[in-house]
Amino acid sequence: MSRDAKELIRDRLPIADVVGEVVSLKPAGRGRLKGLCPFHSEKTPSFHVLVDRGFFYCFGCQAKGDVFDFVMRTQAMSFPEALRLLGARAGVEVTPPSEAAGKRRDLLDVNKLANAFFRSQLGPAARDYLTGRGLMPETLDAFEVGYAPDSWDALLRHMLGKGVREEDLVALGLVVENERGRRYDRFRDRIVFPIKDALGRVVGFSGRVLGDGTPKYLNSPESDVFRKSELLYGLDRARARIRETGEVVVVEGYTDVMALHQVGMTNAVAALGATLTAEQADALERLDARTVYLAFDADEAGQRAILAGLDQAVGRRLAVRAVSVPHGKDPAEAVLGGHLEEFRQALRQGVSEVEFRFERVLSRHDPATLEGQAAILDELQDVLRPRSVFDPVADEMRRLVIDKLGMDPRRLDDWLASRERRKVSTAEVRGMRHKRVELDGVRRVEAEVVALVLLEPAYLRERMAEVEAALPEVVADEGSPLAHMVAAGRRLAYDADAVLAEVTARPEGALVLERLLSAMDEGEEPMDLDVRLWHALSRLRELHLEGRKEDSRARLLRRRDEIAAMLAAGEAGEGRSLEDLYAELKEIQGVLAAREAERRSRVRRR
Repeated sequence: MSRDAKELIRDRLPIADVVGEVVSLKPAGRGRLKGLCPFHSEKTPSFHVLVDRGFFYCFGCQAKGDVFDFVMRTQAMSFPEALRLLGARAGVEVTPPSEAAGKRRDLLDVNKLANAFFRSQLGPAARDYLTGRGLMPETLDAFEVGYAPDSWDALLRHMLGKGVREEDLVALGLVVENERGRRYDRFRDRIVFPIKDALGRVVGFSGRVLGDGTPKYLNSPESDVFRKSELLYGLDRARARIRETGEVVVVEGYTDVMALHQVGMTNAVAALGATLTAEQADALERLDARTVYLAFDADEAGQRAILAGLDQAVGRRLAVRAVSVPHGKDPAEAVLGGHLEEFRQALRQGVSEVEFRFERVLSRHDPATLEGQAAILDELQDVLRPRSVFDPVADEMRRLVIDKLGMDPRRLDDWLASRERRKVSTAEVRGMRHKRVELDGVRRVEAEVVALVLLEPAYLRERMAEVEAALPEVVADEGSPLAHMVAAGRRLAYDADAVLAEVTARPEGALVLERLLSAMDEGEEPMDLDVRLWHALSRLRELHLEGRKEDSRARLLRRRDEIAAMLAAGEAGEGRSLEDLYAELKEIQGVLAAREAERRSRVRRR
């Protein structure tokens, strides 16, 4: 298609009109409209349309683009499909398609004719079979169910009478050619289910035998328009509900889909196979599906086998749960047989693919040891790192890691955010296992000093000596993290790894580890490290001096209150006069005023 035609479509179709059919838009300033984003769930509008620029953007999920992007995302279309749709709406003639595209449209027209023929043949026997299973006539009509007569050439003769070429019938698999060159109908004496793409175009068929014949189901072969791995039966009817809820129920049978839609579960589709393919996941992702319920006919062991065989690319992109259908029935029998609520409950209790994957990783390592937890995190870190703002797979895996491995949520998030993919150390795991401890200002600076001292193992002895020389009174305090580090250094012969292991086992260990990793990220040079250590020690010395001043001030305040109480009672105490007390009170108030003036001047300088 020429660029001129594309621009002409943009000119003729205001983006606000197209978006407004899906999103309720309200004015949000000059040339701007806003509404609830159609691409993620929200309560406060963050989706904006810039009318003059023909552009949309969501501040919540970062979705953006022009009118073509909007139609592609909301309608699950390819660009050429969106182009043709908008071109027809705008009255713009799109550049003639290639010969291959023209052939594809011709084949779709052939399928449309065949579908009309099958529908016209749906007689009492086939109808009674389907309604006998609980399907209503309205449901059969909605899904355009048909019937292929028990004849070798009923469809062939009908289509030839419509001017359709035999070669096209063969290409679509509607007609089969044997080794002797004889051509005959593929579908005979079968209930026929038309298989449509996301746009509702018939691309193939599946026929279910009436009676005991084999195979039970017969599908169209692969063709230019029918690619089984990319298609989901019922998606054309389920797409709106999938987009609305972010959830999809995937079943095996066509009648399962019809039954679920009949009872109001209109987000059901069929996979056309034993599991979900990566291509089918693509189609669901384009509809913003986040959770997939695989409701196949299998017991719990079968569900786990399904999950084990699931393409890992699918499990990484969508939160998948394998569902055991109640009473061992297929979904259609369950919901039409009076067990709808039990089926809904089964969906909520399905085996999580994320949990299944977590348990498999757990089985390969010992989660009770630091080494085992490090190995588990190493295997799972790709899944734990969110791929987007809304990543249900990463969220569920994070919950499992926190609950099962006892990780501190904020520590885990800090680690995931601060590092690219690399092997996890046991020291990091030890830090993540401890709950965050709220430390006062002095202890936090001490933790930073400890991290800086441990950053370069080769200089551990020298830097510990520097700390002792700078702050001997701090190192003498047995409760101090610095004192503990210096004592551990002497006891462990300055083995940096051993000292680190002991330090990070303390309450402030997680903060030490955080500071250590932060310094490693910044790539400190030795000279920079010495400067930072000097500044940290200076700040710590200042805090201790301020602490002593505060202790002295507290003593003065207590004494002032005591004197005020004695004066109020008119009692000077043994060996003292009231004049002595007044003089002491005046002196205390003078000292307190001078210190307050010093504090204020220091604050102003900062």
